[in-house]
Amino acid sequence: MKTVLANVSNSFFVRNFLRGDALKILLERRDVRIVLLAPKNKIDYYKKEFPDKQISFDALPDVRNLRIERFFKFLEMASIHTKTSYMLTKSQYLHRTGLQRMRLLSYLDYFERYIFWQLGRYYFWRAMIRKAYFIFNNSQFNYILDKYGPDLVFLPSMIHSEDYVLARAARKRKIKTLGMTLSWDNFYSKTLLMVQPDQLMVHTDQIVEQAKRFGDFRGQICATGIPQYDIYFKRQNLMPRGEFFEKIGADSSKKLLLYAFSGKSGLNIEFSVLEILYRAIKDKKIKDDVQVLLRPYPRYDFPKEKFDELKEKYKFLIVQPVFHTGEGKGDWEFNEDAVELLANSLAHSDLVINMYSTFFIEAAIFDKPLVAIGFDGEKNFEYWNSAVRFFDWEHLAQIGKTNGIARAKNPDQLSEFINRCLSDPQWLGEGRRELVLQQCQFTDGKSGERLAKTILGAL
Repeated sequence: MKTVLANVSNSFFVRNFLRGDALKILLERRDVRIVLLAPKNKIDYYKKEFPDKQISFDALPDVRNLRIERFFKFLEMASIHTKTSYMLTKSQYLHRTGLQRMRLLSYLDYFERYIFWQLGRYYFWRAMIRKAYFIFNNSQFNYILDKYGPDLVFLPSMIHSEDYVLARAARKRKIKTLGMTLSWDNFYSKTLLMVQPDQLMVHTDQIVEQAKRFGDFRGQICATGIPQYDIYFKRQNLMPRGEFFEKIGADSSKKLLLYAFSGKSGLNIEFSVLEILYRAIKDKKIKDDVQVLLRPYPRYDFPKEKFDELKEKYKFLIVQPVFHTGEGKGDWEFNEDAVELLANSLAHSDLVINMYSTFFIEAAIFDKPLVAIGFDGEKNFEYWNSAVRFFDWEHLAQIGKTNGIARAKNPDQLSEFINRCLSDPQWLGEGRRELVLQQCQFTDGKSGERLAKTILGAL
């Protein structure tokens, strides 16, 4: 019996791996046992969701808040020498709206991070902090490695302290490690690969080059595609349009605009954009008879009061995007219903509006017209707080080059682009197809299969 040990510290990994083909293929091999380390408060939930006898669950040690881990995480994040990293730092410490700290302290923090950012351009510095980090020997995972004796340690995100501490312990015991990057922006703003795994999986050949450039990775590396998008390419879990509209309370005679929130950085702008969109529909600036489905960002889901307020004020449709396992900030999951809701929302919308998230990629897979919010709602912020800055982040600048997204720079353009997309759905279609190839590379719906084969090969 071969044992694979992996962390389940990220809900996106559950969607990416546990609910996809990769886990199913691994479980077909009766000589493979999978041990998943999960937060204590989610173990019972995961056991019910994944009851296979070949899967075991154990408590994930809480290492993120250890002082030494926080120190090295600070060093790592500050030393990522990319434009995106620099922009995020400058926005946070010098220009953030509502900044409560003393201005002098903010300038000192920014200057400290700027020095590390400059040092991060040099290989000697990156190698030095990795070497210094590897010297430490936190013991939190030792009893787990002793208990299960894994043949392979699978590190599914390579951005969190849990993965780093486990990888370090495994490498010191000469247990083989297999890492996987989680998302398209990781090497631009989230990781230097503080512990280098024996083997690394990424989504595309483009990210292969990022791993070599920013993560200094020289080991075995392969591109597998994005497993969580397999169901999109295979058009799985899709219900008839009328049935889906009835489920969410929509009118099947109207066209559906899907507005997907992007995350915390643009939240103060997006509520203002909703007001503009509401008025544009009310004043008939949008010519077609339309309805709007709001999709909150999973990590910043709205409380019930906000749901009720938006429904009452704008008469927009809104459905909770995830399943909540508790009351805490991280107590949410993509259960089967949430995955089905997301796929059908994309498949049956006539247009997708977004500011800066992966929704651009997901909607493009379904060949849906894309409109980006490139203005500040009813306000006019300086650049460092403005929606204008998002497409200067490197990963967004890449998709901007495909010419598959209509970027509205003011309220009038928002209405104009919505009208154009609804009347001519194939407008910018060639750019959307280029965007999919750029960001997904594989469109055969077999990325989960490639992931499973790589894990089995590593075993």
